[in-house]
Amino acid sequence: MLSIRARLQRRLAWLIAAVWAPASALIIIAVALEYRQSIHNRTAHTAQLILAFASSQPTPTVATPPMTMPRLEGWRGPDADLGDYLVVVSRHGRLLYSSEALPSDRLLALPMHGEADVGDTTRIFHGFEDERSGTRVVIGVNLFDPLFSSLHVAGLVAAYVLVSTVLIAITLGVGVRSGLVPLGAFAEQVCERGEDNLEPLDEMEAPDELRGVARALNALMAGLRVVLARERDFVSSAAHELRTPLTAIRAQVEALGEELPDHSRPRFANILQATDRAGRLISQLLDVTRSQSVDLTQNPADRVDLVGLVQSVVADLVPLANRRKVEVVLESPRSAWVTTRPELLAIVLRNIVENALKYAGTPGRVVVTITPVADTVVTDPTAFDLLVEDDGPGLVPEAFQRAFARFQRLGRSGDEGVGLGLSIVAELCQRMGVPVERLEPGALGGLLVHLRLPGTPPPRPATVASSVQTVAPSR
Repeated sequence: MLSIRARLQRRLAWLIAAVWAPASALIIIAVALEYRQSIHNRTAHTAQLILAFASSQPTPTVATPPMTMPRLEGWRGPDADLGDYLVVVSRHGRLLYSSEALPSDRLLALPMHGEADVGDTTRIFHGFEDERSGTRVVIGVNLFDPLFSSLHVAGLVAAYVLVSTVLIAITLGVGVRSGLVPLGAFAEQVCERGEDNLEPLDEMEAPDELRGVARALNALMAGLRVVLARERDFVSSAAHELRTPLTAIRAQVEALGEELPDHSRPRFANILQATDRAGRLISQLLDVTRSQSVDLTQNPADRVDLVGLVQSVVADLVPLANRRKVEVVLESPRSAWVTTRPELLAIVLRNIVENALKYAGTPGRVVVTITPVADTVVTDPTAFDLLVEDDGPGLVPEAFQRAFARFQRLGRSGDEGVGLGLSIVAELCQRMGVPVERLEPGALGGLLVHLRLPGTPPPRPATVASSVQTVAPSR
């Protein structure tokens, strides 16, 4: 399908051609007629001037013999033919002057007005006579000379018109191209918006022709915001409603477990595992709805102690670490102040650490490390690196990227994951502008996830002493 620019240029080209063709024909005809009439008028005027001069002269005793008119260099060129004009002056039937050597009787018989053949040339004549002196002047012009000259002039005019038309077409093409620049800028503005950015476009900044499009897009995005908000509310409400009965089910199952015989213990463990998995799914669904409902423009980043935030997150995951017999170690300075959105970063940390707990060995080990940035070429020397490493099987780079998709479970078969953790991490890190990457395995040999957070000056001098804390025992 042709672009708007190509359509406009093609239609303008056809329009210019449709106007140029008849306009050029009219110009040629008008110029030819005007030039021919001008030649005739000048010839008649010249005859009047010659008559006024000749009528005041005495009659010569001898007629002027035939003579050749002199050449005028530079008038129509050095080789111009001046024989196209025939001038005859007579008085009382006696030839006084002739510009060509022709018989007197033929020259005296020339008509005052009209056409006549003189030799092998057809001429059109204009003549005037002074009745007082009996002097008559007749000037004849080659019949085809005005026509050819007028066609020559008309052709030059048509060529100039054609060149002007081409220049106009080029100018219009450039004008169309520059005139459509706002359309391209508007499209680029829409394309550069993030996939989760449904804020209305600025209609006042759009050109008049695009305000209707901007208004329609704003209406569409407003409807999408309503639909997405309704879906988030539904998921959040459903998750909250499911959490209470699920907790009750787990409590009843644990109570029944005390009375079960040994041969039913495997089934009992499977039921507990299923309820735990359902509980984590509900928690992650709540994380998704909570993260999507946060308006980053209305909730600016705040200063927060990263160490305290990590300690709080890990403390919430102690029951899971105890069940899986995983030791969680935090290696960090006493404090690490960063600029971030704590409610979103807490969700990111919880999902990263929970993912490490799920894929660590049994018993296993997870190490969370917070260190100041050691790279001297970074733009923010106050930033902090956060590393989460486990002793599990790890992930190759391709699998790590696939793990960012929702409901991708790349771990061991039968694990308790639901495939939402890393997708939540990727989405929130993208919204916060925090890079998340996989580093080569460290001392533990498992997956090593790295985050870099922008630092901020502490509210008071920070203690530089480091601490190593065992948050959850392995047994």
